[in-house]
Amino acid sequence: MQQMWRIKVKEIEIREGISMRFMMYHVSTVAVGILLFAAAITDIRKKQVGRPFLILLAVVCTVTAVMQEKSSFMDAAGGVTVGLCVVGISMISREQIGRGDGIVIAAVGIVLGFRRCLAAVSAASLLMCVTAVVVLLFKKGNRHTRLAFLPALFVGYVLCGVGG
Repeated sequence: MQQMWRIKVKEIEIREGISMRFMMYHVSTVAVGILLFAAAITDIRKKQVGRPFLILLAVVCTVTAVMQEKSSFMDAAGGVTVGLCVVGISMISREQIGRGDGIVIAAVGIVLGFRRCLAAVSAASLLMCVTAVVVLLFKKGNRHTRLAFLPALFVGYVLCGVGG
């Protein structure tokens, strides 16, 4: 009887540990979303995001990735690679695409992994294309008008990251 009771206690501890980790992962995923939303607002207002904020986002994303149960190091590295490619394109194009956008994509790529990060960036790019067409059609700007990318990335994160 005592042996069976010990097994039950260990089983409950394991379940509680898994559910606690699962809950912490979801809380940190929401925290990443909140930070991404704050970065989007900053990007709209100032057209740039500060380094301390980028470091905070990277740390929170790394902690969130560690809490994931089914992700691998290679998947996270693939997500970072997507962001680093955007940073490279930013350097080649002389900041036509913001370097901060690439750093944010790399940080979020740690959490999302390669495929979901690529899907989120694709959804954000599609949304930015539609936004650019609307801006041009309503003559609110011209082809040199700079648009904030992080609000679209936030939408992509919600659609492909959290939901997918």
